[in-house]
Amino acid sequence: MKVLFAVNNEDISESIIKLYQKEYKEIISGKNVYYFNAIIKELQRDQTYDRIVISEDLEPYTSNNFDMIDKFLFEQLDKISDEAIGDSGTDIPIIFIATDRRSKSDNLLSKLFSIGIYDALLGSDRSPQEVCKLINKPRTKKEAKTYYKIETEDVNYQIESEDNVSETEIQNIITHYKKLGKNTDRYVESFNNIAAQYTDNQLRIISKFLPINVRAVLEVESPKYQSIMTFGEGTYKAKEKEKEEKQEDLKIGFIETKMAKTGPTKPVVIPSTVGTSSAKKLTKKVQEEKDEEEQKETSNDKGSLDDMFEVEEKDDNEKNVVQKVEFLEEEQEEQEEIEAKEESEVVAEVTPEEPVKRKRGRPRKIVDPDAEPKQPKKRGRPRKVVEPEEGLEAQGPVLPGFEEVSKDNVEPISLFDLADGVEELEEKYMEDTTNSQNQKENIDLSSLLTKDKKIVAFVGSPKTGTSFLINNLADMLSKTGINTAIVDLTESRNSYYIYTKNEEPLRRIASNCMEKLENGMVEGIDVSKNLTVFTSIPNQKIEINDIDGLIANLVKRFSLVLLDCDFKTSERYFELAGEIYLVQSMDILSIQPLTAFLRDLQSNNKLVPSKLKAVINKNMKVRGLTTKAIIGGMSCYNNPEMSYMRELFDKDKIGVITIPFDEDALSKYLSGMVDCIVSTSSYTKQFLAELKKLGDYVYPLVTNKIKPDYTKRNIFARKNNDDAV
Repeated sequence: MKVLFAVNNEDISESIIKLYQKEYKEIISGKNVYYFNAIIKELQRDQTYDRIVISEDLEPYTSNNFDMIDKFLFEQLDKISDEAIGDSGTDIPIIFIATDRRSKSDNLLSKLFSIGIYDALLGSDRSPQEVCKLINKPRTKKEAKTYYKIETEDVNYQIESEDNVSETEIQNIITHYKKLGKNTDRYVESFNNIAAQYTDNQLRIISKFLPINVRAVLEVESPKYQSIMTFGEGTYKAKEKEKEEKQEDLKIGFIETKMAKTGPTKPVVIPSTVGTSSAKKLTKKVQEEKDEEEQKETSNDKGSLDDMFEVEEKDDNEKNVVQKVEFLEEEQEEQEEIEAKEESEVVAEVTPEEPVKRKRGRPRKIVDPDAEPKQPKKRGRPRKVVEPEEGLEAQGPVLPGFEEVSKDNVEPISLFDLADGVEELEEKYMEDTTNSQNQKENIDLSSLLTKDKKIVAFVGSPKTGTSFLINNLADMLSKTGINTAIVDLTESRNSYYIYTKNEEPLRRIASNCMEKLENGMVEGIDVSKNLTVFTSIPNQKIEINDIDGLIANLVKRFSLVLLDCDFKTSERYFELAGEIYLVQSMDILSIQPLTAFLRDLQSNNKLVPSKLKAVINKNMKVRGLTTKAIIGGMSCYNNPEMSYMRELFDKDKIGVITIPFDEDALSKYLSGMVDCIVSTSSYTKQFLAELKKLGDYVYPLVTNKIKPDYTKRNIFARKNNDDAV
């Protein structure tokens, strides 16, 4: 007998195996998996199982909505039942161990009955003995009907949510593509990741809501998108084609209406004052085109579709010509007015016998008749002479230097030329800025990260003890001679209160040390000989434009850089970190925010599973909750509606460290906070031993031991998981 166990505690499966072998004298070979997706993968890999045992509480749930939990459970069990087919083609019986909230006639049981799951255990029947009975002899359909207390005719099985996608999921997908912006090269990759989580029918629904620029790229470059939209009903292309045809019909109707008119609505008139050859050429060309078009209309009633478009275009050309002619006319009249006024000014200055009386606030200019007439100064465009009303003071003199510009040397600048110049300057500025940013981003940290240099990030939900671990690690490692830096990148910045010690000089250092660090001045709070802290004023946003440069400056100075992060820390820090420690406590309600953060990193292609390590902090014995169960919960993201799940990392491969809950150590740490002191010297030996294990992993050179072999991460994870059961 070969059984696949999906329960959250190996002790349960081991007790069932031992009891079955004792009662039925038959050997059982079993395998344990710890989340629903793993069941499906295992059944796809191996079809030789005879029974499947699934516990309802296999995975921790982040929602208290029972309806959503039931919906999620049924969808998972429905998928599993589809894969539960043995080598012989017969269904593999599924034994479902329900939680204590289930009772007979439960709505979920009716649904399980409809998909052929007849071996659920409820209430007091949830025991190893009853599981063994069902392993030996599964129920028949009739027996299940009696046990579940349901009527077959009331069972109306429909696959739920096969073609439905929640609004929240669609909004998340749209938001993801908005974050990608103009990174079109990532559109296809993201769509392939989405396609792995949905059916083709669901993808068609999702595709309808994608931004049009995303769909345009996918239509050309994504084979998966082309496949589902080409062979599905009501495809996007078909609808777009139908829409274009309707628009084409409207356009043709509009052109036919225009063709019914015999010619332009008004004649093109060229004023007699326009003496420019360009205007004559334009009007002559329009008239020739008009005559030619009239001949075409006489010989051919409507002409081809191309001719129709030409008619509409030529109407627009006629309007443009009229506008150009009117513009030239205005320019000509204005130029004539200017020349006339210039001539009048020359006459006024050369003929003193008949001075022109001007009502101005300054004396009339007296000109010597024997003197040589002075030539007037020409400007690019003469100032308009306005006769002020009597009693009003005239406009003051022109500012020095402006009247010296010669009209002959000045070319008129149009608004279009000016706009082009501004645009060119903006483009040059953006290009210089981009080049500058690229230079900053291209800092090669690999050359700085020698074997004795390390960047490590710690992140976790609030109250899980992330800062507690970092502060104690820094104190312990710095005392061993390792030059250590703490960089507080959290929004609350608890290190500001701890390490400034309520002293004004230290507060001044903290207030601007991050900005200085970006500019190459490594001036943090010196806590001890080998420990420096970089922080800032709490809840105040720090604008760091060159994160790579900031980290490079730290690496040059320190051997170990500990990044204290939260879920709002810039993703770039996690890209630069060599390892990311996920801090989690026994409080399962804090798992969901952590997995949501990891999901966002994964969606932006910035999550590297090989960097991840889990720290179970404040570990203690909790009934029904093991370290393995917590790691399983951390490894997958469940959206709040429980409508889909995404795997973030392989829970069987991640390195795991457990830090026990030590009331004495916590009490001494909190007591030290009163005096702004962090010290590990007063902790118990047992707690220090566990903390040193974490220290050996964070900075392997802390002791004289051989550096841990990270290629054996699986063995390490297995060992810690076994210890926690």
